[in-house]
Amino acid sequence: MNAINWFEIPALDLERAFQFYTSVLHGNVRKGTFGNGELILFNVPFNTGEAVGGSIVVREDLKPTTDGAVIYLNAFGKLSSAVEKVESAGGKTIIPEMNLGKFGFAAIIIDSEGNKIGLLSDEQ
Repeated sequence: MNAINWFEIPALDLERAFQFYTSVLHGNVRKGTFGNGELILFNVPFNTGEAVGGSIVVREDLKPTTDGAVIYLNAFGKLSSAVEKVESAGGKTIIPEMNLGKFGFAAIIIDSEGNKIGLLSDEQ
């Protein structure tokens, strides 16, 4: 069982966030709905014990930030390939690459909405 079951990344502009994450994560996101609202979902097998589910949402009570917890997202392939796309997709790279030894490689970015996000991969 995962310690985390669900997370939400705040966005100000859902379409801009969709374009950013589609580019950086190689298309591994999709649009969805929940109740009366739209959201962006990550293409992972949620509720199977294999992955944690999450979304990108526009909500009045959530604001993008670089303070607080950092969520690390799967880079879906080589870390360098994802990081290369960050700036052209409207984000900023803070730490381009960290070698985490047996845990792989990570980078820290600011997404198109102003959130500090980590990217993680087994491949450099």
